[in-house]
Amino acid sequence: MTERQRREAIVVRRATQGDAASIATIHVDAWRHNYRGLIDDDTLARRDFDSRLGTWRRELELGAEVLVAVQRQAVVGWARVGAFRHPPETRPDVRSTTQGWAEIHGLYVSPSAQRCGVGSRLLREADSVFTARCFRNVGLWAFANNLAAIRFYESCGFSDQKLDQNFEINGQPLVERLLARRL
Repeated sequence: MTERQRREAIVVRRATQGDAASIATIHVDAWRHNYRGLIDDDTLARRDFDSRLGTWRRELELGAEVLVAVQRQAVVGWARVGAFRHPPETRPDVRSTTQGWAEIHGLYVSPSAQRCGVGSRLLREADSVFTARCFRNVGLWAFANNLAAIRFYESCGFSDQKLDQNFEINGQPLVERLLARRL
């Protein structure tokens, strides 16, 4: 990305059905780029556009709140936002800590647009959405071994809540770290 492109305005808006392909492309590309060396290559190779596209079409149709960052008329990043999720396997200490919180369910930026302010801009807009809904705290999960992402979130005011959780993707054991901050 050129310096001129870096300076061009980033507009954030709510995603529409027409954004599903762009969101899916960024989702696959960012996973393969950001998680190389952190997640098994086979798992990354299985992340394919067609399955992501179907998922995002359904999610948007069901009303998922997704913000997209647009620069030069192209979607360059997205963030899915909402109330903090508590699936059945959520540990009681995580459940009690995060009651009433907002959550960044996912935030991905096209590899070609990373480190250009897109992620920060998406977080600022997410904060506006959360503040309008009277949330006071926001949390997110990051792979514990994804130090670049953790540094980025820490630079945006998030801190480690010391509530890591273990899980698996295709049999690979992984750890997620809960990061949070006040709004």
